[in-house]
Amino acid sequence: MYPLNLLGASHITFTLACVALIIFLPRFFVEKDALSKKILIFTIIFLMLINHGMDFYYEGYQDQLKLGLPIHLCDFSSAAIILYFYTKKKEFFLFAFFAGISGAGMALLTPDSEYGLPNIHYVRHMIGHAMILLGVSYAIIIDNQRPYLEDVHKTLFVLSLLLLLMYFINYLLGPPANYWYVAEKPPGFNVTSLMRDAPYHMIDIYILAVIVCYLIYAPYYFIDKFKKK
Repeated sequence: MYPLNLLGASHITFTLACVALIIFLPRFFVEKDALSKKILIFTIIFLMLINHGMDFYYEGYQDQLKLGLPIHLCDFSSAAIILYFYTKKKEFFLFAFFAGISGAGMALLTPDSEYGLPNIHYVRHMIGHAMILLGVSYAIIIDNQRPYLEDVHKTLFVLSLLLLLMYFINYLLGPPANYWYVAEKPPGFNVTSLMRDAPYHMIDIYILAVIVCYLIYAPYYFIDKFKKK
């Protein structure tokens, strides 16, 4: 097995392939019939659940049960996408849009894996998080969903409440539980490597999350301004 190299050709190629899939695949389904779209939705959900199931097996079953609980931010994003597909409620889309793009996007760029291709943990991590973003892309391209400025404020408020809840959950579970990485920085080289040591890293992460959420919305803001002119 080869150690994961974030600047290696294999990781960059795999990441670009995932991004291309996220951007272009839903476009092929815009004019397709309802059955074809349902098959795509089923495939997205199935691959996300496979990733979460393997997470639970390797971290919860083989290690400690409390380490495999589906309460990471990307687990919430996956749940939001699944609930959106079944209910078509915009609230679930908005959560997946902001939390999914920021969380799963970072997970694609800096995977939580010691090894790169062809390691199974790396592959399922990349595909599982790509499916979150593909679900968001589906909602935008096929269902014509989009966020508005007030949605940024509302989503950040919900995320802030969940963050406080994660502190309580991690306290109840005890070490080495580290959901949402509130106790320690995530392993490997990632954006938190440039931040202060724990526990102050969470202040930096929170500030970055707020900035990223507004940056994610920024293209819509400027497009709306341009249309008004």
